[in-house]
Amino acid sequence: MAEKIIKSFEVVAEATKPIIYKFEVGKEFGGHAVADIIEHDGVFKLFNRKDELITEIKLPVVCVKYEYIGGGLSAQKTN
Repeated sequence: MAEKIIKSFEVVAEATKPIIYKFEVGKEFGGHAVADIIEHDGVFKLFNRKDELITEIKLPVVCVKYEYIGGGLSAQKTN
């Protein structure tokens, strides 16, 4: 069975004038390069290369893009 990892996700970031904001592995956030994204109970956690937590994201998710290791597939989940 292939392992599923999160490559990126998009959230609705503003309440008064909604915009879509994308978090992606390899991009910078808060002065740190995002090396890993983990989702647990609807909360997305961004980690740097030292496995240190950068931040937690608790916003409405629009889209999640996955990569499957060992199966050669990629997929996208859209809410």
